[in-house]
Amino acid sequence: MVSAVLFAKDLRRVATFYVRVFAVQVLQEDAHHAELDCSGFRLVVHQIPEQFARNVVVTTPPHRREHGAIRLNFPVRDVPGSRALARSLGGEIDDQPPPWAGGDTSFHLGHDPEGNVFGAQSA
Repeated sequence: MVSAVLFAKDLRRVATFYVRVFAVQVLQEDAHHAELDCSGFRLVVHQIPEQFARNVVVTTPPHRREHGAIRLNFPVRDVPGSRALARSLGGEIDDQPPPWAGGDTSFHLGHDPEGNVFGAQSA
């Protein structure tokens, strides 16, 4: 099975964000990680060890980490509803599609509470 690991300064906050905004299920969790089922794809949110986490700065609102090598895209049933929920949990789903999306109005960029960028597309 294909999976991805997302390292987080605040494991609980980031995992809760993905569970609530994208309606994914928690398969298992402990103090170090949360394994989420995203329709057969596994997203593992992993706590950054304290000795490294103390050097990670997360601003409010978070600075969007747009220069990562990988971006995860998630289907959403209700973009406006997911946008409101994302904002209430410290993240964001943009109001407008990115300029490069052309005429595709169903795709939006966003970020989680720590600034990790994702795509959200109407399912």
